[in-house]
Amino acid sequence: MLTVKEAQSIINSYSFFLGTEEVDIDHAFNRILAEDIYTDRDYPPFNRSAMDGFAIKSADINDKQINEFEVIEDLFAGDIAAKEMQSGQCIRIMTGAPVPSSANAVIRVEDTVNQPGTMHTKLNTIKPWQNISLKGEDINKSEMLVRKNQVINPAILGALAVAGKYKIKVHKLPAVAIVSTGNEIISIKNPVKPYQIRDSNSHTLKGFFKQYDIGNIETLLLADKKEELKSGIGKLLDKDILILSGGVSKGDADFIPEVLAFLGVKEIFHRVQIKPGNPFWFGITSAGKAVFALPGNPFSVQVAFKVFIEPYLRKCFALEPMASLYFPLLGLKNKKTKFDEYFPCRLISENNSTGLLPIDFNGSGDITASIHSDGIGLHLSDEETINEQSSIPFLLWN
Repeated sequence: MLTVKEAQSIINSYSFFLGTEEVDIDHAFNRILAEDIYTDRDYPPFNRSAMDGFAIKSADINDKQINEFEVIEDLFAGDIAAKEMQSGQCIRIMTGAPVPSSANAVIRVEDTVNQPGTMHTKLNTIKPWQNISLKGEDINKSEMLVRKNQVINPAILGALAVAGKYKIKVHKLPAVAIVSTGNEIISIKNPVKPYQIRDSNSHTLKGFFKQYDIGNIETLLLADKKEELKSGIGKLLDKDILILSGGVSKGDADFIPEVLAFLGVKEIFHRVQIKPGNPFWFGITSAGKAVFALPGNPFSVQVAFKVFIEPYLRKCFALEPMASLYFPLLGLKNKKTKFDEYFPCRLISENNSTGLLPIDFNGSGDITASIHSDGIGLHLSDEETINEQSSIPFLLWN
C-alpha cells in the first residue's frame, strides 16, 4: 500500500498543461497568470513628491542659508509646473505631484510657517532629493514586474493595472465533474426520508474548486447500481478531472473500481496509508484525464481534496505546491493507526503565540468534523504520540 507521499508523487506525475486564454483584468482575479509581466515605463514615471509641502532647490538652504521663500505656484497631482523656479523661490506641492525639474527637495508642510505668498522654513539643512520618490526607484522600464504561474490576488491586479495590462494571459480552467454515489444519497432539492442523506460532498468540492475560480462544474447523483453507474460515469470521462465519492471500499455495493475498469479507466493505485480516506482510488482515462474515487464520508472527501486533488490541480497550473505551515499542538494526541492521520484543528492565538487546538469529532462521517476548524493537522505515521507544544504540519482549508 502506498504512503501519502508516494501517492502524491504518482498523481502529480500525471498532471498536464491545460492551455491558456486571455481575459480582461476585471475577470482575472483568482485566475492563474500564464505570462511574465514587464513594465512599460519607469515607476514612478517621474520624480514624485512623497509629501505635501514645498519644492525647493536644496542648495538654497544648505549653501545660501535662505529660510524665507517666495511661493510662485501651487502644484497638484496630475499637473505639471508652469513656471521655472529660481533661487529663493518655491512651489507649493501636493503628494503625488511631479517635482519640477528646477527643484531637488521637498520641505514638509510641518517644517514651515506660511504667510500669503511666502514660506518660512524651520530647517537649517535638507538632503538633496529629500521627500521625493525618484523616477524609476521602484522598478525600471522593461523589468519583470510579476512572474507567471501565480494566483492573481488583489496586489497583482494592481500591478497589472500599473503596467497597462488590460488583457491578460491566464491558464485555462479544467472541465470538472463530480459524482456522488449511494442509494441513500439524494439532492438537497428533494424531500428527505428518515433513511436518506442529502448530498453534501458535491457542494463541498465545488466550494474548494471555486477558490481557483473553477465554476460550471457538472454534478450527478447515482445509485449503487452497476448499469446506472456505467451509463452515468461513462458520459463524463471527457472531463479533465472527474471526482467520484462513495462506492470505493470493500462493501457488497462498492462497485466503482469494477465500473471504472469496465469503462476503460486505467487503475493507477487503490488504497493509501492515510486516515481518513484509506480506500482512495486514482486512475487515468485513455485520453490521460484524471479520475479520483473517494470514500463517501464528508471529512474523508475534504481531506482527500487537500492532500491529493489540490496538489494535482496546482501542478496542472504550474503553481508551487501549497506549503504546510507549522504550529505547536495545544495538547497531547495519541493514535493507534500506523498511517498518516489528518485531523481538524483550530488556530488559537494567545499570549503572542499561535497554536493548534484539535477538534473533537466522531470519525470521518461526522458532518461537524471540520465546521469549526481552520484546517487539518498531520499526525505522522511513525509517531504514536504528539506531545504538547510539538510543532506539526498544518494545511489551511482556504
